[in-house]
Amino acid sequence: MITLLQIFPDTVQYYVGHPKEFFWFVYFPIMLWMVIVMVFLLTLFIKYTFGNWSVENPNPYEKETMGMPRGTFRGLLTMTLLWVVVVMELVNVRVEGFEAQMHELMVSFEMMIGFYFGAKVMHHITSVEKSKASYEYGYGSVDQPERISSSPIETEEEGAVG
Repeated sequence: MITLLQIFPDTVQYYVGHPKEFFWFVYFPIMLWMVIVMVFLLTLFIKYTFGNWSVENPNPYEKETMGMPRGTFRGLLTMTLLWVVVVMELVNVRVEGFEAQMHELMVSFEMMIGFYFGAKVMHHITSVEKSKASYEYGYGSVDQPERISSSPIETEEEGAVG
């Protein structure tokens, strides 16, 4: 069985000698974040999932995860990972070489941020392009565009026949 002492020997040795710093730099921020997340989720559950919805006034987010607004959990996961990275950087201030030990966490954080915001950018670009296509090329609608040939081969064949 692998222990934390084997994985992070410098960090463990440092915090064994400084237990109050360990509490204030690691445990307290994590507990604070957990309380904030629980209050946030409880508020959302009361407002959306268990809200006073009726047949005349249905929940607009009924088909989303737990009846909450779209992107709630994705944003919460992003913020939680950001918070963990901030806590690890606080530990890095006190323990030299800690960031080298946490390299994989930093890489996963960078990749998650890149994919998260990259996906959002591509979503906005594609939705903007659809609206541009309907105005620039005179399409009746984006779903049923008029056929416009963009291939030079089709244009030559049609010109030779007609």
